[in-house]
Amino acid sequence: MALVIFVQNAAQQAPKIAQTTVLGILVASTLIVLGLLGLIAIFAWKTERSLEYGSFFVVVLGILTALVGFLVAFPLLVSGVFEDPTQVLALLSALFGTIVGLVGTYFGIKTSADARNDAQALTRETVASDTTPPMVSTVSPLPNALGVSSTTHVTATFSKDMEPATFNTTTFKLVEKDTSTPVAGTIVYDPPTQGATFRPENPLANNTYQATITTDVKDKAGNAIAREDTWEFTVGP
Repeated sequence: MALVIFVQNAAQQAPKIAQTTVLGILVASTLIVLGLLGLIAIFAWKTERSLEYGSFFVVVLGILTALVGFLVAFPLLVSGVFEDPTQVLALLSALFGTIVGLVGTYFGIKTSADARNDAQALTRETVASDTTPPMVSTVSPLPNALGVSSTTHVTATFSKDMEPATFNTTTFKLVEKDTSTPVAGTIVYDPPTQGATFRPENPLANNTYQATITTDVKDKAGNAIAREDTWEFTVGP
């Protein structure tokens, strides 16, 4: 109550301040706070431990914002430019509420970005430390299978997630056993099943075929299979 009476008496005795002056004060204080926010953003961008130091600067920014708000609010209250003191409080609340919202949004995005970068770094470290070679787990058609369909696709699954770029008709070959004639086709790798499939361009003739996976196929960490894998199957009735 005493503070309200003091402010009212001060407002009555204080000289009038032009509205342009009031707006100038508001613009200057806004630029000051936004400048501080910009410095925090630069510091957070340049510093690896941005979240730890950023939190400290958010507290400092809050204190400075409150101080600037007081320095702006008091002359506005006593100037008589605004007949109702609550108008000043509403204006300042909107102004600094916006600034605080921007600060919170920035560091929220920064937290998400840092977490994503940490996860990617951990993945890279995990992949780099992997030295276990992959193995061929299963094949289809089965070795020495008879009566295989002429439209069959040849598939090999692996014990680890493989690098798709290492699969081609040189590293995954299908040939006629008797003549060593290569079969034309395409290779497709499916990450969910960790399987590579050879798809012949044309139906296979009744013959015995030999499929070979060379040691040039590699997993995501660059490890090649330990040994070449070869099996045979026969197409026909």
